[in-house]
Amino acid sequence: MEENSWYQVAETDNLVTPCLLVYPDRIEKNIDRMIEIVGDISRIRPHIKTHKTAEIIHMQMDKGIYQFKCATIAEAELLGVCGAKDVLLAMQPVGK
Repeated sequence: MEENSWYQVAETDNLVTPCLLVYPDRIEKNIDRMIEIVGDISRIRPHIKTHKTAEIIHMQMDKGIYQFKCATIAEAELLGVCGAKDVLLAMQPVGK
């Protein structure tokens, strides 16, 4: 397989669709790169709105990231369940 086709699935007949394909090694490399770019892990506060998954939150926490941003109460609850130590609700909740 070519280097540029890392995202291609060899046996698509085995997929139950619709489905979400996740590449943990790519996610881990992206987390490592984010840490490398910022330099100081205490300055990192990733927003979970793009993935909204406990698995990726745990991957980030395994790398020492404990500060997170979220946009909804449900996302804040997910971070709480995952054991995040510092959660910033980036959107002001409104209601009647």
